[in-house]
Amino acid sequence: MTSSTFSRSFPWGNVLFSLTLAGAFFYYAHGVHAAARGATDWVLVVPVAGIGIASLLVITGTKIVDWYREHAHDSGRTVPVKTLLFMALLVLYVGVLPFIGFDIGSFVFLALTLYVQGEKRWWVLLGSGVLVSFVVVLVFVQLLNVRLPTILL
Repeated sequence: MTSSTFSRSFPWGNVLFSLTLAGAFFYYAHGVHAAARGATDWVLVVPVAGIGIASLLVITGTKIVDWYREHAHDSGRTVPVKTLLFMALLVLYVGVLPFIGFDIGSFVFLALTLYVQGEKRWWVLLGSGVLVSFVVVLVFVQLLNVRLPTILL
């Protein structure tokens, strides 16, 4: 493997975009915290920014691990079909969220995403979708008092 092959195939764009977005989240959260008059000003923004930063760092790490796995076994592939399906699901999820609610939309999105990624056990698809959707909705609605368009919760 030459260094030019390494630099062309490594997902620099994905990694730099995720890290830049995480930096923007951090900058915004820091600005809100610095300008806050009290805890009520930053109590909703800073935790959500922390969740966003953590998510982006996990995505970055996942991209690097995926690149390593692909590159170690099969470096001839370009864009995996799973990636395109995931992006299509994400666009569909965002588009129908106001109509079907955050709770049901998140459940369906998570279950379909797990299925696209290769999970075939129905009880894992349903259980993971219900558990994660329930916890995320409860955290946002009950703990952070964020109004979400929900149907069931």
